[in-house]
Amino acid sequence: MDTFEYRNTTEMVINESGTLQEFYRIANALGKTRHVQLMSKEDDPIMVEWHYKYRGDALSLQYSIFNGVTLVYNGKDKKTADKLAVRLREIQ
Repeated sequence: MDTFEYRNTTEMVINESGTLQEFYRIANALGKTRHVQLMSKEDDPIMVEWHYKYRGDALSLQYSIFNGVTLVYNGKDKKTADKLAVRLREIQ
């Protein structure tokens, strides 16, 4: 990372009462989105987290029995993350 490069982390709740089935439905749609690459998966009994790269920035889709389905974006442009979150909320 460059010395003066600014990045921020944005966490957006897609559905607070979302289910694991909904997580997989959203993950499937996200996988079909242009400019998105699946990088890794972490699955445990309480939380499922899939890491993506979206237009060069880190993106994580998470499911937790406590928090539902959330999207975590770590990049420069928050507007890009907001647009993606709106599209994913429409999938429900």
